[in-house]
Amino acid sequence: MLSVNNRFALTYAEARRKFQLAADLAGVKTRACKHPMTGPDGEELATDVALLGNPKAKSVLVVTSGVHGPELFCGSGAQVDALLDLDIARYGDVAALLIHAVNPYGTAWLRRTNEDNVDINRNFADFSKPLPVNHGYEELADDFVPRDASEATWKAADARIKSYGDKHGRAALAIAQSGGQYARPDGWFYGGTGPTWSRKTMEAILADYDLRGRKLVAAIDFHTGAGPFGYCEPIYSGDPAHPGRDRLQRWIGPAMTIQREGKAATPPQQGLSSELWEKSCGLHSAYVSFEYGTVPHEEVIDSLRAEHVLHKRGRNDWHDASVQSVKQRLLRAFAPDHDSWREMVVAQSRLLLDRIARGLAAEAR
Repeated sequence: MLSVNNRFALTYAEARRKFQLAADLAGVKTRACKHPMTGPDGEELATDVALLGNPKAKSVLVVTSGVHGPELFCGSGAQVDALLDLDIARYGDVAALLIHAVNPYGTAWLRRTNEDNVDINRNFADFSKPLPVNHGYEELADDFVPRDASEATWKAADARIKSYGDKHGRAALAIAQSGGQYARPDGWFYGGTGPTWSRKTMEAILADYDLRGRKLVAAIDFHTGAGPFGYCEPIYSGDPAHPGRDRLQRWIGPAMTIQREGKAATPPQQGLSSELWEKSCGLHSAYVSFEYGTVPHEEVIDSLRAEHVLHKRGRNDWHDASVQSVKQRLLRAFAPDHDSWREMVVAQSRLLLDRIARGLAAEAR
């Protein structure tokens, strides 16, 4: 494969420019859902949307990126490639809706979370009901995100985390760590107390493009940080009884893993985007996340912890060298600056998007 490096970016502004340029080259207009805040250099922030193909198509292939800030750069590169390479007309009555930078604030400021420290992929909970309690997180909250980054504090926190894992097992530790929590606003994997700007924007996009009224909708959400370097694991995180599971398994094959069965690179989690699609589009939806591995798990977790400690301590001077050191470490953990990684992202994205688009076309007839 020829290098696809030019499809990728390492800043929000660059990623947005490339997405808009690719849309122009594809002859597609983009729609901007503007965020109320700005980026580090005062740049406009927005979730941008582009539609390929017939706006009235029976079925729609939805591709979203940037739910978690620095993870945008993987999904954005794949979306730019789709705009330049995907011939959606060859699939018949199928359109492609590309939603770029669901969480533009997190990307611009290199935070996995949004402007309120909310993890967007834990924010799709039903806030009219009692929120789930993550007891393991509560026990380890001050160890996952310590009060400071000193060696002594870090070492003691690591020892308590290891002790919990030894006592309760790796699966319980994984849920405690990243299953989601709704009690600590300054902690990580925090789901918030109500719908965020990003969630409301996604709900508005679904309504504006009448996705509820389509015959079939397949939603693909790009993520990074779990699994072997460059490997894409399609993960089904929705209700195992939902018909979308069987559809995706037919289209993708045995490579797809089921999160709630404990067979995925990520543990069972709360408030996920899958809930948005299952509730908004009902039984004619199918949601899957593409999880691309990056660096070893320990480095992903440590980079994430360091950035959360920075935020907890109020270190927000974007241009400070020590702040940038932490931010760039996080960026490397979620978006490796390697041609080989980017080529693996695009190669697998092309293969899987083609399989899902063909599945949509076949079942919508």
